[in-house]
Amino acid sequence: MLRATLRMAILAAVALGLATASAQDFDWRRFEGTSIRFMMNQHPFTNWLQPNVQEFEALTGINVTLEVFPEDQFRQRRILEVSSAAPTLDGYMVMPGQVGAQYLGAGWMRYLDDFVADPTLTNPDLDLEDFFGGALGTFQAPDGLFGLPLQIESSVLFYRADLFEAAGLSGPPETMDELMAYAAALETDTVAGFAMRGRGAAATSQTVNLLYSFGGSWMDDAGNSALASPESIAAHEFYAELMRNYGPPGPANLHWAEVTSLYAQGQAAMIFDANVFRPIMEDPAQSIDVVRENTRYAPLPAGPAGSVPGVLVWGLSVNHASQNPEAAWYFIQWALSKESQESLLLFGVPAARASSWENEEFQATAPADWIEASQVSFERGQPDWNPPVIPVAEVRDAYGQAIVAALEGRDIAAALQRAATEVDQIVERSER
Repeated sequence: MLRATLRMAILAAVALGLATASAQDFDWRRFEGTSIRFMMNQHPFTNWLQPNVQEFEALTGINVTLEVFPEDQFRQRRILEVSSAAPTLDGYMVMPGQVGAQYLGAGWMRYLDDFVADPTLTNPDLDLEDFFGGALGTFQAPDGLFGLPLQIESSVLFYRADLFEAAGLSGPPETMDELMAYAAALETDTVAGFAMRGRGAAATSQTVNLLYSFGGSWMDDAGNSALASPESIAAHEFYAELMRNYGPPGPANLHWAEVTSLYAQGQAAMIFDANVFRPIMEDPAQSIDVVRENTRYAPLPAGPAGSVPGVLVWGLSVNHASQNPEAAWYFIQWALSKESQESLLLFGVPAARASSWENEEFQATAPADWIEASQVSFERGQPDWNPPVIPVAEVRDAYGQAIVAALEGRDIAAALQRAATEVDQIVERSER
């Protein structure tokens, strides 16, 4: 609710500013001669950006230096510079689900609301409403907007239409109860009715979809772990029943590679995982003929709280200590404009703007049901696919132990209570 309210306030401010700015030409040359530096992850977005950045330089007269590093090195160098308040670093790529709590808590991100509301600094064509709700929401905090999204991914249901037809099932399951019933109907000696991740911490990015859809959350309003809540217990009881009864052998060993391979080789009738794995199901080297010909896609079935998938988002933010924050904001607006996002999507990166996905050339290259399932998930998505805390990895490890316990048939409520207690201890230690 807080994110939704904040989003409406930001959009209202933009609308007010654009009403003033729409009659005048936006001055892209205002900061001509300025030099800015952005730190970038070695990522497909960066591969798209590097050969195109000269267009921005020609448009604005702003000189751009992109420093690109492999992800582990990128994260290390970025935190060194932002924590030392380096004024020569103007902006950077960021995944709020990984470091948002830490960076916001330390004041390392510049809030952009004053820029957004200023018609002399914000292009009238920015159109924040064009970003998927789950994507823009990732960059909204109680104190304001701290960046813009460039890429979004979520999870969808992959299913075999031929097996559905043979089992007398019409269309994909729309509720969790239907998902369980469909899995039971599809289960055979050689084909699992359903599969998803189960390997401890690696599974949390997928089980969180069930957690949200059953009305649960990572943390409660007081900042304590909510993993032992009644909603969380119900979600994990459902997960354990689904995987233990209708999943493949050894579910606690499943990571994304195992899940997608099982499906691609015809050993699972349904899986739930990231939408970006669609190419595996279309690749003759990885997927058998019957899978390639019969794979269909649908959004996450609805639980008691609806269909609430998590979304993973990369974006761009302005460094809090930047000596050229306005020029950095110009660069972000250009890099994430409608034209840039459409080009990015055609390059193969799932763009964060809804309008990009209406491109006819793109739509001709992807299944219509995959596009629809992805778009629905992006709009519904909950941005906290990771715990909204600083020690993300430790909290995921603690939660992951409860996932394994559930899949091994141990007491689920007790396992979640142990995880919740450990999470609270981890978070408390990190705040000392």
